[in-house]
Amino acid sequence: MASLEERRHLARELHDSVSQALYGIALGTRTARLQLDRDPGKLAEPLDYIMNLAEAGLSEMRALIFELRPEVLEAEGLVAALRKQGEALQTRHKLKIITHFGEEPQVPLTVKEGLYRIAQEATHNIVKHARASQVELALVQADGLTLEIKDDGQGFDPQASFSGRLGLHSMRERTEKLGGRFELASQPGQGTTVRVWLPVKSSPSLSQLSRYNSPAPSS
Repeated sequence: MASLEERRHLARELHDSVSQALYGIALGTRTARLQLDRDPGKLAEPLDYIMNLAEAGLSEMRALIFELRPEVLEAEGLVAALRKQGEALQTRHKLKIITHFGEEPQVPLTVKEGLYRIAQEATHNIVKHARASQVELALVQADGLTLEIKDDGQGFDPQASFSGRLGLHSMRERTEKLGGRFELASQPGQGTTVRVWLPVKSSPSLSQLSRYNSPAPSS
């Protein structure tokens, strides 16, 4: 079910972003072709429109490919992957992203990918359901490795029926497969916090967290 939902998400993203950009490019090209016959001097506007759509579509496709195959996890590490994820959220969805990252955790690649996918699912839920304006991403080590995703959105009652339940089930399942603990805190009007804790060797303490506070760069 989690894999099916990921495919549905990809299909929605392709339809809402890349396919719309391609449709706009086709319309702009037709307009440019007509303008070429009628008044070549006015070609600049439709050509600029086509160029802007092409660049936007390329950016969206790169972001989707990164979601499917985040090679940066192996090449640069989990912290870099999460930072890029935050930058993509800020660019694509106009959310304010605040990051709290410690040093790169010395854990197997399978653990890094599991945590990245959990963060990915949590941010998908935020974009789709939370109506948030700000998201905080944190990854720190202290008596274990903790990943936390917090938003300032509308929140919900975890005991009631709500949209996004499948995504939460997927995050909990991934966490348990990694031998960790999954926590969810939310209530209507109070935002939502997703926290994942894994029992790995400690490194920087939580008191050092402020050393790593930094907003995601704006594009």
